[in-house]
Amino acid sequence: MSVFRDDIVRFLNDYLNISAFRDYCPNGMQVIGKAGVKRIALGVSANLEAFRMAAAGEADMLITHHGLFWNNMPREIGVMMKGRLKVLFEHDITLLGYHLPLDAHPEIGNNVLWLKQLGFIVEGVNFANASGRDIGAIGTAPRRTVLRDLVEEIANESGVRPLLYAYGPQTVRRLGVVTGGGQGYLLEAISRGCDTFLTGETGEPTESYAREEGVNFISIGHYNSEKIGIQAIGALLEHQFKVETFFCDIPNAI
Repeated sequence: MSVFRDDIVRFLNDYLNISAFRDYCPNGMQVIGKAGVKRIALGVSANLEAFRMAAAGEADMLITHHGLFWNNMPREIGVMMKGRLKVLFEHDITLLGYHLPLDAHPEIGNNVLWLKQLGFIVEGVNFANASGRDIGAIGTAPRRTVLRDLVEEIANESGVRPLLYAYGPQTVRRLGVVTGGGQGYLLEAISRGCDTFLTGETGEPTESYAREEGVNFISIGHYNSEKIGIQAIGALLEHQFKVETFFCDIPNAI
């Protein structure tokens, strides 16, 4: 039995509170497909490979964290965009995208979920302002947490060996998380009392900041840091609508 496409769209738009965000891209439905949905694909980014994987998996809908359209993109449909849209149109696949609303969500947001996954007590989504809304989350360790053990757990959860600048305490007490390209929020996390910071990307000055401030910095790649939220959307929809879901894993070192 299929679910009406627009019921899923309305549910996610409300659940993720997309109207509260001024984002760098549209959130919600970006390409309309068939009305009935039985099978949903999920991915971090909307690109040709993800579209082909969704089509090969006979998905009626694809939901990504990084959508197809961004505010600074050209307005014409060029070769790249034509190729992407062609797959969606040929297979009548609906595309949804949820960016900052998924980063910031207090239950299934990328940042909160990492804290929960690592066993930290979530204080809230309370720093790292992006377009008027805080998206970063801070957590406190409920027990003695050794940095080495934390890094191993992050490696196990992400599937990659983290980049570590270990200039802080060996016992982690307060962890700040901003997934994706969150390295620019390191100094703010420090000002909020974080001794350790987890994100996706790093930057040229990042190690010197960590060294001079005496904190630990951990990065696992933009892509790897943001699989967790979109996969949680899949689990949510399976429970809410009894649909089938699958994840399109397209490894990316960045």
